[in-house]
Amino acid sequence: MREENIMGYSENNVMAESLIESNLDFQAFCALPLMAKLSERDAMVIFSCMKKVTFDAGEKVYAAGEVASRKMTLILDGKVSVTNESGYKFSSLRRGDVFGLFSFLDETRPHSVTLTVEKDTTALVLERSLFDLIALEEPKLAHKLMRFMFGLLSKKASELEVEYAHMHSFAFGGRV
Repeated sequence: MREENIMGYSENNVMAESLIESNLDFQAFCALPLMAKLSERDAMVIFSCMKKVTFDAGEKVYAAGEVASRKMTLILDGKVSVTNESGYKFSSLRRGDVFGLFSFLDETRPHSVTLTVEKDTTALVLERSLFDLIALEEPKLAHKLMRFMFGLLSKKASELEVEYAHMHSFAFGGRV
């Protein structure tokens, strides 16, 4: 007699899923707004491809001009400052924010900003090599991830357009 699980899961899969579901980092990951559109299965697959990293306050994550790391990092907790090459701080990243997206997508592009940890930070890292593996084995999931990344890029472009419009208005006294 052969038995087959209707859902296609073995006992090992069920045990692995239970371990992932009970993981506090996975729970924090799923609580982020950007994960809301993913099914639990897709979230588990993505989470299982990520590495947990911690950064201490004062630690430099990377500097402007350095070679791209080919990693996308998602902050679970903490705070990271974003400065330009001259040291001007123009942003802080917090829980749910992503950094390294451009270097993840384009390995020939050097980092354009310096990231320094302001408050001890816990994050999850997705390396490009693992994403490439997901793309081969789970193309629908890879498509969702790419749409998510393009959504992040679109959001950032919109923010820059609004900021530019405000600067233009300020510089020209509200005249176009």
